[in-house]
Amino acid sequence: MSVFTCISLADGQEVSPPDACVLCLGNFDGVHLAHQALLKKAVQLRNEHFSSAACGVFCFSSLSSDHLLATPPPHLSTTEQKAELFASCGMEYLFLADFSAVRNRSPEDFVEQILLGGCHCAVAVCGFNYKFGKGGVGTPDLLQKLLNAPVWVQEEVKKDGKTVSSTEIRRLLLDGQAEEAAKLLTRPYSFTSEVIHGKALGQTIGVPTINQDFPKGMLIPRHGVYITDCEINGVHYRGVSNVGSHPTVDNGAHVNCETHLLDFRSTVYGREVTVSFLKFLRPEKKFDSLESLCLQLQDDIRVAKEY
Repeated sequence: MSVFTCISLADGQEVSPPDACVLCLGNFDGVHLAHQALLKKAVQLRNEHFSSAACGVFCFSSLSSDHLLATPPPHLSTTEQKAELFASCGMEYLFLADFSAVRNRSPEDFVEQILLGGCHCAVAVCGFNYKFGKGGVGTPDLLQKLLNAPVWVQEEVKKDGKTVSSTEIRRLLLDGQAEEAAKLLTRPYSFTSEVIHGKALGQTIGVPTINQDFPKGMLIPRHGVYITDCEINGVHYRGVSNVGSHPTVDNGAHVNCETHLLDFRSTVYGREVTVSFLKFLRPEKKFDSLESLCLQLQDDIRVAKEY
């Protein structure tokens, strides 16, 4: 892979970089509220001062933490999700970079060869804690000096007194606080994956379910039962989803997401479904019998219908 690939967010095709670009810099995991403020500022700068430039994002095909940490944090979004969110915020191009091809470049080389020479950066927009160059020694102040062009720095963003960050959103989701995480993401946390075959036990007890594995590297929320929204071919259905290893009926340790879709009876094996986590209902529990499990599931379904 070359240092980066320039992708048009209009159609997802690889293209040549635009002649001039207002360029947003960062990891953008989750494309949360603070990221969105940065992206929207880029659009404002372009519209008011650099009308001939395009708006783009420079980020990595895998997070920098995947390469820098022995135990990297799980992801809040896939590259595909990021691209969709970037486009919804007015971005036109995605410069998708290979971190391993960039990590050992000096700040001077990164700016001169990649941002200026490759991406044609006319204006840079980054977060207050943005780092670049070998060892992460580059700062927004150094970026402005080296770029010899305007650099706009997004200050810390807070919501309800909390700093908006990918770290905080992960903490909330691992604690089961799906609604609080959604406030910082500006949408429910979600994943998309193919429906796979399970044990079909739900069908036998009158609560049919779809089974999905979480995409590799994506964050798995706190184990338990959630009210979810499930999108299938553009149509949304309310769901009750269990995240965990199903201790009542399965002794295995494999963790997945098993969802009962309300008012849905079609077969969706092999199709992709997007599951969005709306509200945590209860922790995962091992029941004494299938009858006890069924009674609890019926109560979960009732609550989901009323939500």
